[in-house]
Amino acid sequence: MKRILIRYSLLLLGVAMLGFVSACKDEGPHNDEIVRFRSTINSQYTIPRTTSSAQGAAVLEYNKSNRVLTYNISYQGITPTAARIHSAEPAWETGPVEFTFTNYASSPITGSVTLNQRQENALMFGRMYINIYSAANIYGEIRGQIVLDAEN
Repeated sequence: MKRILIRYSLLLLGVAMLGFVSACKDEGPHNDEIVRFRSTINSQYTIPRTTSSAQGAAVLEYNKSNRVLTYNISYQGITPTAARIHSAEPAWETGPVEFTFTNYASSPITGSVTLNQRQENALMFGRMYINIYSAANIYGEIRGQIVLDAEN
């Protein structure tokens, strides 16, 4: 009886594994040369938390073949003193500055940067965020996690 149960369990496991393997697609952002990201930027996730009504949004595209991240970041309701992309592990914590934008004084902030392998990994795994600073909030007034765009 025990052998039959073991054989039946192994058969079920094999069928389940076959289902998982055949369900995998060769489509998706892992195979696309251009991967799109977005960010909703507000005071909800700042550390420490702020009560700012400022807000923004970002659209980013990453070219995997040349490792260039192109960004368009818009904001309103804030007079920024700095704007940066940080990485963090885990994503909801604070982390080191990866890129400092020099053209942050007016919206939108546009441009591109080249990522190294560590930065690419952080981007692909959702461990980068945009932080926009003000004189009143020197640790960041609004923040937005950079996430994979659902339309990839």
